[in-house]
Amino acid sequence: MHVFRIASNQYISDLSGYGAKLNGGRWNREGVAILYTGSSIALCAWEYWVHLPKKISLNQNAFAVATIHIPDTSLLTINANDLPFDWETADEDLFGITDKWIEQNKYLAMQVPSAIISNECNYLINPLHPLFVDIRLESVSPFQFDQRAFGKVLLKKP
Repeated sequence: MHVFRIASNQYISDLSGYGAKLNGGRWNREGVAILYTGSSIALCAWEYWVHLPKKISLNQNAFAVATIHIPDTSLLTINANDLPFDWETADEDLFGITDKWIEQNKYLAMQVPSAIISNECNYLINPLHPLFVDIRLESVSPFQFDQRAFGKVLLKKP
């Protein structure tokens, strides 16, 4: 199965989950390494975009998209209807789900609903799982956001 990731060129090949470990995220508390990926490039773009500050100066040549192959034989699926009513804002509840997934170490990846686009999903990958060695970074390509999406940011010209 292929999943995708958008990041700055500097970090696009780092699949360790270190950035999420440093900063935490929707599904993980600080100190827990998780590699966040998405089911499509479009979803990854939205996920990245909504986390940008209101005013930021971006170098359009600074981004890349990675295509990553993960085995689909070790996947835990979490559906939105299995989550608390306010799951989009209930980080502590989500942390508990992720902590249990990591602690059990049964599944390499966890499919979770996107809080940004209904009916889309993200894939969290556990870099400490034994099957992590089977993950392949298949390609890295330049990625540019369409300037029309950036009413809230200032884009640097290349």
